[in-house]
Amino acid sequence: MKKIWEKVKQIKHWEIYAAVIVVVVMLGIYLSSIRQQSNQSKSTEQLTTITNTENTYASQLEGKLQNVLSCIAGAGRVAVMVMTDGEGTAELAYDVQEKTITQTGANAQEVTTTTIDKTVVTKNGSPLTLWTNPPKILGIIVVATGASDVGVRLNLLEAVQTLIGEKQIPIQILSGI
Repeated sequence: MKKIWEKVKQIKHWEIYAAVIVVVVMLGIYLSSIRQQSNQSKSTEQLTTITNTENTYASQLEGKLQNVLSCIAGAGRVAVMVMTDGEGTAELAYDVQEKTITQTGANAQEVTTTTIDKTVVTKNGSPLTLWTNPPKILGIIVVATGASDVGVRLNLLEAVQTLIGEKQIPIQILSGI
């Protein structure tokens, strides 16, 4: 240890090198703490997104299907999961104003300029939606305690197909506990 200290003392301006090393270490610690705070805020945003999806198209459809399917004789307790490709699209209402200005130039030429102002129409502070296109349903899983009975399983399948209106969507009916 003493030999190392003697070698360090022989280096010109060793204090400057030591100070630079200390600054680099402190800068590294500072930057890593900023990165951790950024990751924590991203995970909070993801949690907010997940908790705000309670009222999505898929969850509304799940609730409606669960209510109807649980009324089928012999179905028992029913749970439904609907997978979609997103949230669909909405067409918003716009207020469109077109303004046309005609100017006469130096050579007696008329120059017409048309501007279109397009603003979203709001009602009670939120955009007014004209119509919505629901997302594409990718698949449905139904778990029912009575699905071990073949007749109940077929009734559940036919009910889901009728309510959805498409026979191309994969539907899985499973027996639950």
